[in-house]
Amino acid sequence: MKQFFQFIVISFLLVLFSAASALSVKFGNMLERFELVPDKQTPYLSFEGFFEPSLFSQIQIIPGDKKTETSVILPNTFINNIFFAEPEITSFAEEGILEKLSLEEKIKRTKTGEIDSQVILNISSMVNYKIEFDAEKSDSRRITFSMQKLKKMLISTIEKEEMAAQEQTVPQAEADVIFWSVFTPRMVNKREKILLHPVTALMSYRQFDQLNVAILNASLKPNGAHRMAEMLTKRHKLTIEKKMGAKLNIVNISSVR
Repeated sequence: MKQFFQFIVISFLLVLFSAASALSVKFGNMLERFELVPDKQTPYLSFEGFFEPSLFSQIQIIPGDKKTETSVILPNTFINNIFFAEPEITSFAEEGILEKLSLEEKIKRTKTGEIDSQVILNISSMVNYKIEFDAEKSDSRRITFSMQKLKKMLISTIEKEEMAAQEQTVPQAEADVIFWSVFTPRMVNKREKILLHPVTALMSYRQFDQLNVAILNASLKPNGAHRMAEMLTKRHKLTIEKKMGAKLNIVNISSVR
């Protein structure tokens, strides 16, 4: 009877210890399985388990030393060692995408007595992928990361720029004609030399004796053109004729609508 009582006391203490440890751990994520979803354009790396969506914004994606290496830091996350028995995976069902996937779990106790754990996913791919967290394909039971080929994106961008440049490029023969027409001095004949001479220009100049003016009204005010013509005729006609040395003649008065 005494031994049975001692067993009950010990069991009760173990339950209290387990409960205290559980209370010291903050809510977080638990990794159980992973799945590599192949796709020609954008493959997906998905992890199954239990996740807290409020922690998704704290996920960090850090490029590695090589272009094909990326590290993902998952805060407040634990690894279920029953399903992830090996911390490093090098064999995948789909070939040509991933070379290696390693999981590193770091657990420490804070000053307040809480347990802080994070999991670092070290992803090594066959080609250069840009890995991003996909919030639309993630929920409380799954987190997903998209893998987009950077090399293909760069090539497609360069091809588009080259095609656009070819469309705007002038053909070589036409470009040569434009170049030589601009930078080659034009031959001037004798008649043009005479016409371009300053003395010829002065002798050819004749003072005009009549200044023909057309008044167009484009405003919303009616009869604006007629009022302008009347003002020029009565107030400014003599002044204009003296300064210009020619007779002012209003030849057209109309409205433009």
